[in-house]
Amino acid sequence: MPLKDVSSWTTMITGLATHGEEQRALSMFDEMRNEGVPPNRVTMLAVLSACSHRGLLDTGMGLLKQMEDGEIKVAPTVEHSGCVVDMLGRVGLVDKERALVEHRMPMEANVVIWGTLLGACEKHCNVNVGRWAAEQLLAAVPWNDGVYVVLSNIYAAAGMWGEVEMVRKMMSERKVMKFPGCSL
Repeated sequence: MPLKDVSSWTTMITGLATHGEEQRALSMFDEMRNEGVPPNRVTMLAVLSACSHRGLLDTGMGLLKQMEDGEIKVAPTVEHSGCVVDMLGRVGLVDKERALVEHRMPMEANVVIWGTLLGACEKHCNVNVGRWAAEQLLAAVPWNDGVYVVLSNIYAAAGMWGEVEMVRKMMSERKVMKFPGCSL
């Protein structure tokens, strides 16, 4: 290509990251920066997503810090923070996930971020952070049966049967029903 702009670079980075070529996506990002093309919001989302899927925690956290410090001139959005929350959760750093959500994010977390955090708590059996994330989610979407089910699963995995019963009772009192899955 005679003229490579941020769109063409971002398209390649996104394509590579989406198809399991995370390391090549990161190499292309470095090449883009070396050629003097500044990344945009979408580029950074693709790169952080690649870091998350590959488990490259240090690289991803370093990029977030560069964004926060202004070295990369892209202000972190809730989507960027979501990638970092996912990255931390995948490697089991649930307490660091909570700290990021509580203290480092420059915006309010949304239900996607709370759900990502809750899912990581289920995967890594973290009752305390799971309870906290579920409270945040239930404040936002009290009708969402999935929140109750995941919280109940976290308690069950920890052998906290009284809490499992409490969650089920809460679902009953709030008339929240778990709908069976279906397939078309």
